[in-house]
Amino acid sequence: MQTPPMLWRDEKLSLSYPFDWRGIDDFSILPLDAQQIPRIYVNKKFGWQYNPVTIAQYGLHFLNSFVRDGRVRDQFVARSMAEWLVDNQQEWKNGIGAWIYQYDLPFYGPRAPWISCMAQGEAISLLLRMSMMGDRKTYESAAQRAIRAFLYPVSAAGVRQTFPDGAPVFEEYPTSPRSLVLNGFLFALLGLRDFALHFTDKPSQRLFELCISGLKKNLPRYDTGYWALYDLHPTRRLASEKYVRIHVQLLHIITAITGDEYFTKVAKKWSGYLESSWCRFRFTASKVVEKIRLYGKT
Repeated sequence: MQTPPMLWRDEKLSLSYPFDWRGIDDFSILPLDAQQIPRIYVNKKFGWQYNPVTIAQYGLHFLNSFVRDGRVRDQFVARSMAEWLVDNQQEWKNGIGAWIYQYDLPFYGPRAPWISCMAQGEAISLLLRMSMMGDRKTYESAAQRAIRAFLYPVSAAGVRQTFPDGAPVFEEYPTSPRSLVLNGFLFALLGLRDFALHFTDKPSQRLFELCISGLKKNLPRYDTGYWALYDLHPTRRLASEKYVRIHVQLLHIITAITGDEYFTKVAKKWSGYLESSWCRFRFTASKVVEKIRLYGKT
């Protein structure tokens, strides 16, 4: 892939995050602890847990609200999430600073402890933006420790994996067999690019470009001809309507970054699936069969 002119040269990291959760997730309904940090309910065994992805997204959402509306409270919420990420980053392996999941994920198979490319990438995106608003060294240092996860394969405790053709990709869930969740990979790519921009880091820039090239070649694997897949796990689960919308927005963002209209072309195709009554009928019928196949029930 040829890098479009001005893709990196003289470009600076924007304070606003490119993804917009409005109309997709309602962060106002998230349960908060006494320190106003969101938590999620995992299951009966693990109960309420802190999910680094949820916390990073919560922070990015409120940071965007601050940039848009100027409310000091929104800035305070974003900073509180960044501080939680700094305080809860742990030494992993190979010098990786990680947000470690301390609960199992039965469907895909990872057992605690494990790490996620999506958590690493979205945390980096929030930390670097907050570094632009103060306490620069603290937030930058945490991001520099976190980026190391992208340098190591899953087999060496990192988040790097490969598509079937050998192209690099990042794992939201470090599974065997590979799951290759699309939205997790794309959010991780945004974090990788944010790091490359903020630090003018050539290795991160090159890795991002390799991943974009691989994404372009492998994106058709997620297309069933009437709907988008959530991942490339052997179970071949269809994405929910919500996640197709997330895919579409992320692909438009990738086009804005790279200048490659191919990603917009795919985004428009997948938007067409959402608007087609026939595609929606096939999706609904296929999800019923999928649930019976995977869970033995509708």
